[in-house]
Amino acid sequence: MVHNEHEDGVPAVVTAWGRIEQSLSANAPMSYATLRSPVTAEQLHAADHATDFNLPAELKALWLLHDGTHEMPPHLAAFEEMVGYQEMLTLALPLKLKWLWDMGAAGELYPEVPDLASFEMELGYAEMLDDQLPDQILWLWERGGRPLPALLVGDEEEEEDLNAFLHGEGLLRVDRAMGLHATLTTSGAWPLTWMPFTADNPDDPNSGSFLDAETGNVGRWGLMDMPSPGEEPLAMYLTRAADALG
Repeated sequence: MVHNEHEDGVPAVVTAWGRIEQSLSANAPMSYATLRSPVTAEQLHAADHATDFNLPAELKALWLLHDGTHEMPPHLAAFEEMVGYQEMLTLALPLKLKWLWDMGAAGELYPEVPDLASFEMELGYAEMLDDQLPDQILWLWERGGRPLPALLVGDEEEEEDLNAFLHGEGLLRVDRAMGLHATLTTSGAWPLTWMPFTADNPDDPNSGSFLDAETGNVGRWGLMDMPSPGEEPLAMYLTRAADALG
């Protein structure tokens, strides 16, 4: 088993990610809302012991901040450009939902006005009221099956990947990273110590970045391409992403 955990890089990784998260929160709240809760200690322990090497400390630190990203309807970002968006943020949730309905309703697909009162019966409703709007939208969307047209109707030809804030890619969930690692290593061309952690589409990955547990450097992978090692530590990779976000 390989033991090479680059502990010194952890503070720099956490600092760089904090800058990314601060920028998303201030300037891209819908993207910010895609961030999942931290991975549990049990999940991380299981992942660590499912490989023949120790997961890099920097990568574990990243997943302890967020276990990848949620899939979210990409067109939600369009709401931020609509007239009345900022004013709507101060409204009570039912009025927010009414605003969303008015802005995004598609009469033929969703002819009925949303039953706002029914949400009050959902588990976690009271706690959700104190969240920011993107988190409220995510809470509502995750329940599914409800007539919230503004959350579900969009122009698929103009979709924008909300998760793409790491050099055009998104952070993979631990379980998906482990599954992808297992797939890639079966070819024999993929070193066991290379762990993928970003993807062009976190829910249907085709290419992305990996972290080499031996060197601590970030490289590139692709299902149709030979993997290429890099010379950039994870902290530098994240710092460049933070710089690009402004």
